[in-house]
Amino acid sequence: MFEQVFKTLEERLNGFRAAVVVSSDGIEIEAKIKEELSHEVLSAELNSILQHLERLNQDVSLGSYEEVIIKTNKENVCLVKVSSEAFILLVTDKTETTGKAVYEVQRLIPEFSKILS
Repeated sequence: MFEQVFKTLEERLNGFRAAVVVSSDGIEIEAKIKEELSHEVLSAELNSILQHLERLNQDVSLGSYEEVIIKTNKENVCLVKVSSEAFILLVTDKTETTGKAVYEVQRLIPEFSKILS
């Protein structure tokens, strides 16, 4: 389903490691994994973070999330909402800037949305 969109991301991002389409309930729809990476565990844990953000939003009215970025000493992890039902989990190595990674996902939102509809 998403092969061509994943390929485009991989070509545009030198530090590409993984792209996963995840439903809003945390279930993986499809993934492109370049190297060994426990993306199932990562998706599940990040879904837990998203649930906490939603509760925080309800408590303090921050607004709904559009992007979540987590930078570690090894990788960058970006969650970008592509529809009300799904988001993209993108993992890059530290050589890739998170701004560029998020920008490239945003450029492809129409393609992701078309496939998801």
